[in-house]
Amino acid sequence: MVLVPLLQRGIQLLLLPIHVLACLGLWDSFYKKVFPYIMAKVAPIYNHKVYKQKQELFSNLRKFAGPSGQLTLLEIGTGTGTNFQFYPPGCRLTCTDPNPHFRKFLLKSLSENRHLKLEHSVVASGEDLHQIPDGTMDVVVCTLVLCSVTNVKKVLTEVLRVLRLGGAFYFLEHVAADHSSWIYFWQKVCDPVWKYFGDGCSLSRETQKELEKTNFSELNLRRIHVTPYWIPTSPHIIGYAFCSVQILYPTLEMTEASILFLRACLALLAMPIYLLSFLGIWEPFCKKIFFPFFLENFSAIHERKTKKQKQELFRNLRDFTSPSGELKLLEIGTGCGANFQFYPPGCKVTCTDINPNFQQGLSRSINKNQHVHYERFLVAAGEDLHQVPSGSVDAVICTLVLCSVHNVNGTLKEVLRVLRPGGAFYFLEHVAADHSSWQYFWQQSCHPTWKLIFDGCCLTREIWKNLEQANFSELNLKHIRIALPWMPIQPHIIGYAVK
Repeated sequence: MVLVPLLQRGIQLLLLPIHVLACLGLWDSFYKKVFPYIMAKVAPIYNHKVYKQKQELFSNLRKFAGPSGQLTLLEIGTGTGTNFQFYPPGCRLTCTDPNPHFRKFLLKSLSENRHLKLEHSVVASGEDLHQIPDGTMDVVVCTLVLCSVTNVKKVLTEVLRVLRLGGAFYFLEHVAADHSSWIYFWQKVCDPVWKYFGDGCSLSRETQKELEKTNFSELNLRRIHVTPYWIPTSPHIIGYAFCSVQILYPTLEMTEASILFLRACLALLAMPIYLLSFLGIWEPFCKKIFFPFFLENFSAIHERKTKKQKQELFRNLRDFTSPSGELKLLEIGTGCGANFQFYPPGCKVTCTDINPNFQQGLSRSINKNQHVHYERFLVAAGEDLHQVPSGSVDAVICTLVLCSVHNVNGTLKEVLRVLRPGGAFYFLEHVAADHSSWQYFWQQSCHPTWKLIFDGCCLTREIWKNLEQANFSELNLKHIRIALPWMPIQPHIIGYAVK
């Protein structure tokens, strides 16, 4: 858009003296001395606005205490120490900040929080924590820091290095708004000059993408907005991530040639199916006989592996009951009805599936779950739910479906249409693994044959990106790994989004 660079130039002209001082190398040294005084005034105001969120975020810190029972905690970019009040008593604290002028305020905060024990205070950037030994920290905390570091990826690599196995990384960061919003427009306009007043702070950084690409074994992340909503730092992400397994990186180069070779080998093994597909026999056979049979059996295995996660996911369904007192659910891709057992008693369910041949398995599931009222079954694709009126349902459920729809964005658009304002979309989907992992290598290798055999299922979809781009007002999403040995569908995302 031409307007963005035009407005950027206008603001830069207004702040030309600061820009000149920055070019001469005078502004940075001056502002680093002033910035701690500004933060000492601003931080308490910000803390007041996010007090409940921080309390909730840090409420489970204790569970990551090491075998000794003591909690060793590293805070990157400690600043004035505004997080100290949320840390549990007796935790051993190491503080780092690249700006030494915060020390006066840090000591003041420590004197007000005598329940903590300061072990070390290190002047260091998040990208270089060489003073901290490998695997020595139970928890690393980072709030309003990743917006201003030079390299987010390097900081997260250092976080993984210093964390012990099973340790956790806690974060609260402002991020780029939805690209179609006015807030994002103003973020782009203000970004070039904002760094002068935020000590390198960037308004349009998509930190969540870096967190998703990092090798955490589980990522608990949700989006929030901090009031007032019109300011360019209003959109935030909050959550924690941990690594419970040792990450092993591929030792050979994942060349396109090796992937193509393995694809050819798998195609040779599955040649009878490819031949049946060429003759037009496989697809009707798959839809009518093979896939309903396979899915019913696979659902039972997947159900055992994800029961706890599903129980936790669906426990707040009742919160989205309409003002009339009724809870109306729409399930896209119902299949054999594996989710019915998790729905609250008395709710009204509309089932949809593009494949009408699930009726036998679906009937068995309905008979087992008499606590739910079944309204109707529609043969419909997720991209076209025209039989469902706009704004008529309280919650939409979609599990292991977005991997196989033709158009993920089209499906999410329909979800938003049929949901009433304030309604929720619940999801559990397998997704692409980290691009640097062996898992992703095998996903790429298996993809064409897997898609043919399993009714269009795609192994390499990054569905979280579609969810982030959809116009939900709130997105609660975490990355998990389901224990399905030798299967390329172990990486999953789970959560819900509010319209």
